[in-house]
Amino acid sequence: MTYHPSETGQTLQAGAPLPPIAPHLAAVWGAFLHEGMMLNSADIERSIRILDLWGNGCIELIQSVCEYIPTIWQYAQPYWDQPEAFPGVFEYEVVSILGEQIATHLLNHDGNLPSDREFAAMTSELVTQFFSQGDTPPDPPAARTPASFVASFLTDAIKDFLGGKP
Repeated sequence: MTYHPSETGQTLQAGAPLPPIAPHLAAVWGAFLHEGMMLNSADIERSIRILDLWGNGCIELIQSVCEYIPTIWQYAQPYWDQPEAFPGVFEYEVVSILGEQIATHLLNHDGNLPSDREFAAMTSELVTQFFSQGDTPPDPPAARTPASFVASFLTDAIKDFLGGKP
């Protein structure tokens, strides 16, 4: 992908390089993109139509779609390191939905993937919506890692299970 944030009015912090996405996180996001594209529809034959229109094979489609992962990371990363708990499950509410949107684009555009600019606009909108849930959107960035997110998620799940008690 050759997307640059300035193409949609987004900017990175001046002089600050984007930290690389962790390989395991990229793999999870690739799986959720696939899930959203191929498995998240009541229409059983949708995936067959997608592959027929795509015309290059399922592995090639997955490889091509995974090239969008750096764009997702680019928009999510400023929020990723926040100390607050996420307002939901990013993979379900953003990545999987992006997979659905890619599939819809393929179906509506003769098997063509969204352009870098189109995908950046989709991503920007979903990431902004996701992180703006609740009373106030977070101020990027702080000190959150995928491991701290999992720990926070598990702590919250245990509290919920125990009726709000730690």
